[in-house]
Amino acid sequence: MSISIEEQLRQEGVYVSTTSGVSMWPMLRNRRDRVILRAKGEERLKRWDLPLYRYPDGRYVLHRVIAVKDGYYVIRGDNTYSKEKIPEEWILGVVTEFYRGERHVMANARGYRFYAALWQSIYPLRYPLHMARCLASRIKHRLWKKKK
Repeated sequence: MSISIEEQLRQEGVYVSTTSGVSMWPMLRNRRDRVILRAKGEERLKRWDLPLYRYPDGRYVLHRVIAVKDGYYVIRGDNTYSKEKIPEEWILGVVTEFYRGERHVMANARGYRFYAALWQSIYPLRYPLHMARCLASRIKHRLWKKKK
């Protein structure tokens, strides 16, 4: 019988897992990288932290804090384009370190924090490029259907 992530964090204070999904790409790669999470304490998260939270429907998500507000966080995945408003009580734990392949990275390291700030600062450039790519894909798809 396996125990839940919440139970593991409550009992042991730590949870280690291979990442799943592409929402945190390019930093975390689907089923290739590992994260080490610590149970959330009483302190508030900080900008650029990577919390693990659970939606009421049971889905677990690991995204980046981009703003700290009163009672909630504004969170977005590195490879997503919409913001989420996540209440404090949904937060289960926070990534303290991760392995990108064999490379070990501490989440409080200066280089990592610089990467997080830089990646989020170029969001205004990434979003229009993403939208243009989506539009080009739709046009290509419609043209392809007309040829058939």
